[in-house]
Amino acid sequence: MSPASSHGDVPIGFSPHALAPLDYAMLAAYFAINLGIGWWSSRRKLETSKGYFLGTRYVAWWITAISYFATGVSSISFMGIPAKTFAEDWMSFGSGPAQSLAGICTGILFVGVLRRLNMTTVFDYLERRFDRRVRLLVAGLAILLKVGGRMSIIMLLPSLALATVTGLNVYVSIIVMGLVTTVYAMEGGFEAVVLTDVLQACVMVGSAVIALFYIANHVDGGFPRMFAMAHDSGKLHMVSFAPTVTTPTVWVYIGMFLATIFIQVSDQALMQRMLAAKDERTARLTVVMGNVLVLTAGSIFFVVGTALWVFYRTHPERLAAAAPGDKIFPYFIVNELPPGLVGVIIAGLCAAAMGALSSALNATAAIVVTDFYRGHGGHASQAQKIRLARLSTLAGGLIATAMAAFLAWRSVGSLWDEFLRFQALLGGTFPGVFALGLLTKRANVPGVLVGIACSLVLTWWVQYHTATSVFFHAFIAIFSCIISGYAASRVWSHRFPQKELEGLTLWTI
Repeated sequence: MSPASSHGDVPIGFSPHALAPLDYAMLAAYFAINLGIGWWSSRRKLETSKGYFLGTRYVAWWITAISYFATGVSSISFMGIPAKTFAEDWMSFGSGPAQSLAGICTGILFVGVLRRLNMTTVFDYLERRFDRRVRLLVAGLAILLKVGGRMSIIMLLPSLALATVTGLNVYVSIIVMGLVTTVYAMEGGFEAVVLTDVLQACVMVGSAVIALFYIANHVDGGFPRMFAMAHDSGKLHMVSFAPTVTTPTVWVYIGMFLATIFIQVSDQALMQRMLAAKDERTARLTVVMGNVLVLTAGSIFFVVGTALWVFYRTHPERLAAAAPGDKIFPYFIVNELPPGLVGVIIAGLCAAAMGALSSALNATAAIVVTDFYRGHGGHASQAQKIRLARLSTLAGGLIATAMAAFLAWRSVGSLWDEFLRFQALLGGTFPGVFALGLLTKRANVPGVLVGIACSLVLTWWVQYHTATSVFFHAFIAIFSCIISGYAASRVWSHRFPQKELEGLTLWTI
């Protein structure tokens, strides 16, 4: 594919506007506060690697819930959802309730099982349920998904916004974003990540609300008129019971709901907040309230996209240049907001990325040290493990930054859709493995390996040879792993006697 522009600079169709001194000051203050939190957290003496990944003391449940929210919502949502609803309607809205309700079910059904195992990473469960080979394979896939996919995309989106606003080369913007986040995550560990998550969540949601009220104030009739125009034009259409999975229908979201239960169970970055909670009750509160916040913020992002459509429908002369795909929100920021507010909204774009990015970096380091290094370096000191954790965080940040730069060179229609496809292809395998472990007593190692292979092949075929909705891909990936893995486990059951499963499945608690 062709690069974003002939020189890798600001995307075609956008004119960079110089920021006012106040905007620069606000952005500088925002980055400085994040780095300051990282520096302050690094001064706390860490005695164990577990403290680096789960904190040196128990964090209040409402803080971990906000951190859970900041981890689950990223720039993919902050920019991708408004772009989607600006260009289309609310047919994608069902993804929010489906995922959040699934997360609430995760908190109710599975948090108790995982909390009682006293783990640092959720992949420890797989070794206890199956064996070390399964643990390392699935943990490796998780690292590949985070470093090669999620972290790269969530850095790219706000970097495009910064390039649009400031005129900076997009690659320079990516480097700045990646460097600041990597530094504070590397120095401060889990506590720095959680504390900055609270700041970032407030900035992210606050900036979206500010933008929304600014738009409503510049549309005659305000919110009532805005929603009336959107309704009359069919922009609020959100439910379809059509018997198909090629478009976002109720049946697609039912599948998404079932798949997301196990996606959240297997997500180390999310489950780290649950594992860091004081007890089982606060762990459940963390997961449940985190998902309530995700649904609330997601709904706001959908409204922002519709509000942008109404604004430019009311003022068509202001959409003089093409503003396609994921770039409509920064286009609005550049051309419409007054000095000061531009800095606030751009800080919100950065916050949306940095919360999810820092959590993914800390989770990746936890996987490297706990799942891989511990098996081969069991005699290493805690200081050596903490040093490896920081080096892993640095390496993850550098690789993700390089991947984001590569994606900036490509021309992608919707980064949200691309991310969902990649997440389903790789990320649908290991949630299926967790489901086999938690829901069945007969699943064994050969069956799990067959399930992973079948899931990869079938999901790839569906993505490239059918018109199935991207929202349904994860369901196909996970449940093909479950079905084929369970069937293969029955075939090999005579060669692999059942392990002691007390406390490892829903049926043996």
